[in-house]
Amino acid sequence: MMLYLEKLKSFAATHPCENVTVDGAKFRYLLRGNENGKLLVFLNGGMNTLEMWMDYVDKLSDAYRVLLFDYPQELRTNQELVVGMHAFFQKLGVEDPIFVGASDGGMVAQIYTQKYPNEVGGLVLISTGGMDANTLKILKQKYRFAPLMLWYMKRCNYEKLKPKLIKAGMSHIRNESAEEIAYAQDMFETIFKDYKQEKDVHISGLLADLMNQTPVTAADFAALQGKILLILPDQDFFSGKMQEDLIRLMHNPKISYVSGGHLSTVLKTDAYIQTIHEFLRTIGA
Repeated sequence: MMLYLEKLKSFAATHPCENVTVDGAKFRYLLRGNENGKLLVFLNGGMNTLEMWMDYVDKLSDAYRVLLFDYPQELRTNQELVVGMHAFFQKLGVEDPIFVGASDGGMVAQIYTQKYPNEVGGLVLISTGGMDANTLKILKQKYRFAPLMLWYMKRCNYEKLKPKLIKAGMSHIRNESAEEIAYAQDMFETIFKDYKQEKDVHISGLLADLMNQTPVTAADFAALQGKILLILPDQDFFSGKMQEDLIRLMHNPKISYVSGGHLSTVLKTDAYIQTIHEFLRTIGA
């Protein structure tokens, strides 16, 4: 397995990103693929780096249009984020996006669908939980100290904090191979080498703000029945109870249970891409 840094250099050289400002928010993005295909919009997890999806781009872009982007720092709440995304999509001429959201990105996809229920073409939710009342209650209890941590993060010596953040990321390893563990370690070290305190404060603020959202209900996803795929690792950060609550929200979704933990999205990409391909074919996308 090629290490993350080596792969990142190759990806950056062959997939240059573009930038556009929409209503004051600066979007860094990559749009590639089949202009006649359905559009897949990938929503980032907690590191908010579009490069987490770099293995997916070329393997999906023959059949689909693929859009990756970072969440702009000007958008400080999740409601601001989905409104900004909506304006960004209009700028690019995006209609009926099929969201592929991992972890916190899966939650952003749910918030967007709740706000714009007739403007989503499908959902692929990976290693995530529902934005339902039960899950939000559990997360509020688990992250009751989030406001204090956010206060600390704004004021701490961030360079000294980085090793602890890398260790926290590696705590999601679950029986992965030695090669996969080395890749994950290199990924976190590479990302945090140039990761800015302001960016971490921004994404941490978005994560904390998830607890402030109006809970979604099954009715929010009724129009997408038959167009929802859940990819659920058996050793995920989100508990089995949270996974069950997510399933109940989604109107008999297609479910793919996979072996692995929360980092499987970037460590076992071939299996995930194959699962997404198969699902998209079943819905005629």
